[in-house]
Amino acid sequence: MFAEERQEKLLSILREKRKVAVSEMCEVFNVSGATIRADLRQLEETGMLTRTHGGAMLRTRASFEQASDDREVVNLSAKERIGQRAAQLVEDGDIIVLDTGTTTLHIAHHIRDRKNVTVVTNDYQIARELEASPSIQTILLGGIVKKGYHCVVAINGRSLLDTLNVDKAFMGVNSLSLKQGACVADVMLAETKRGMIEHASQVIVVCDHSKLDNTSLAQFTPAARIDTLVIDRLPDNADAWRNAGIHLIALEE
Repeated sequence: MFAEERQEKLLSILREKRKVAVSEMCEVFNVSGATIRADLRQLEETGMLTRTHGGAMLRTRASFEQASDDREVVNLSAKERIGQRAAQLVEDGDIIVLDTGTTTLHIAHHIRDRKNVTVVTNDYQIARELEASPSIQTILLGGIVKKGYHCVVAINGRSLLDTLNVDKAFMGVNSLSLKQGACVADVMLAETKRGMIEHASQVIVVCDHSKLDNTSLAQFTPAARIDTLVIDRLPDNADAWRNAGIHLIALEE
């Protein structure tokens, strides 16, 4: 088993039990304590857990947020595939929002050949990705540059966003649940995200399964406002999501 696969399964166990012991994980994966401790150290560096004496506990601190360059390497393969799948929802002639984030950047990469598409974004890496496309008009929102995140957040209101009508808003999250909705760890970024979806006909959330049922500081939309969730694999309570009116598109069903 590759380290990445083992760490993914370790996180799945941790999300279920909330805490794990090194000795227990050695038996589950049939590896040494040094290997498990190395896994826990790497996962702690990504912000997914907090190491304790003899084990680890799930990190749920609401204020935690990773920088874009750090998030880029977390579940990278899943994000690429989610972005590619979500890009299939963009049709010629659409006016869309691409929220800041590593997954939405992958969406941008896969829509460069679309015709007559307008993209509204606060992420200047996304704007740069689309700059050379002759058939895509990009509207880059202004505001305060959020250092380390390649994006801007609004200053004193959302005047430009309030004038726009959008077909589809593709949104990233720090955490997502039916109870808490879609959340991020920054209040100003949450305000910008609210503006992005306020005038959108469809709200499409893109994330990997590690974002489910966690907690972040600021909600930017309740689950009831989400139309579609594009995710790497179905949540355990998939029926509850569907009963809430959310269309699930999973890479692994």
